[in-house]
Amino acid sequence: MTIKLYDKDAYQTIFEAQVITCTKRENDYDIVLDQTLFFPEEGGQTCDHGTLNDVEVIDVQIINQEIHHYTNAPLSGSVKGKIDFNYRYNNMQNHSGEHVLSGLVKSMFGFDNSGFHLSDHEITTDYNGFLNEQQLQILEAKANEVILNNKVIHCFYPEDADLYDYRSKKEINEAIRLVEIEGVDCCACCAPHVRSTSEIGMIKILKAMKHKNGIRLYFVCGHRAFVDYQAKHIQAINISQKLSLPPDDLVKGIDQLLNENNQLKQELSNLKKQIIDQQVQSLPQQDHYLIFTNDLDRSLQQYYLNQLFPLCSNYVAIFVGKDDNYRFMIASNNDSRELLNKLKGHFEIKGGGKANMVQGQIKGNQKTIQDILENNKGYSFFVVTAFLYKEIIV
Repeated sequence: MTIKLYDKDAYQTIFEAQVITCTKRENDYDIVLDQTLFFPEEGGQTCDHGTLNDVEVIDVQIINQEIHHYTNAPLSGSVKGKIDFNYRYNNMQNHSGEHVLSGLVKSMFGFDNSGFHLSDHEITTDYNGFLNEQQLQILEAKANEVILNNKVIHCFYPEDADLYDYRSKKEINEAIRLVEIEGVDCCACCAPHVRSTSEIGMIKILKAMKHKNGIRLYFVCGHRAFVDYQAKHIQAINISQKLSLPPDDLVKGIDQLLNENNQLKQELSNLKKQIIDQQVQSLPQQDHYLIFTNDLDRSLQQYYLNQLFPLCSNYVAIFVGKDDNYRFMIASNNDSRELLNKLKGHFEIKGGGKANMVQGQIKGNQKTIQDILENNKGYSFFVVTAFLYKEIIV
């Protein structure tokens, strides 16, 4: 069993150890030491970064209480290890922050922590109950109050763990290490933590989403919270300058832009409907109409279909898109699904419908689609670009 030096002092960065085994693997070396400061990937957290005799440690795993260090070079004898403390401390801040959140969720709302993930890209914690927006705001405020109160974080192996009311996501069959934040949380945990809640800096809940039968929170603490705030502040300043508005008025300004944009979209839609009406008025009655265009949204596509359908004794098919990728609608006086099945025999299609109309997405060449639907019978169809159509005889 490897001696876990990080259990004794999470702030120590340099250590010496003896190599017990060094095993050559296909792409690296698996090194086991008699003792180590390297925290392995465990408890939902990524492993420490650092070096052994200036050789980079690329991964650290724990297997049957032995800690395995993976490097690109062999090592033997006595080695000197060094931990990347900035990386370690970042993880310590965020893991301690999770304990604050989970302890408060348990005491305030009665929900248990059911999962935790701390990686270089995101930090999440899961609970077996749902919290609404107001509850999340209360939780975040209370968590940062705990930070300001500078509570001591005590990591220890109790003589009798049964004397403590502690959280644990799984049954533990070895010595139990507890992490206690007085009046806030007591949890079985194997990871390094900061000495007090003030070192967490701050906790910011970024977003929440439903997960299984509960909720998943995305959050950041400490330096990560500062980096997140700094990036969003710069972004807010840039938007402010582009809109010529003070940062406090950004929401109001964006709402105004969205309203103006929606009004313009409606005006444009009305103009396109007028163009469609003018086109349809000049078209003759015939067996069918087959339309290819690239600038109709779904509602206008439906409107176009409805306007054309009375002119056809058979069907109307409208394909919207380009580069052999189309959104289609087909309406028929017979059974639209027969036409859909024709196409499914030749193309990749997602969609369906009823006898009177089918719709979906299709990947296929325009000319081939035309040939299949019209059976090379020489019917007329229209290729529409920006609502300027021209008749083509197949």
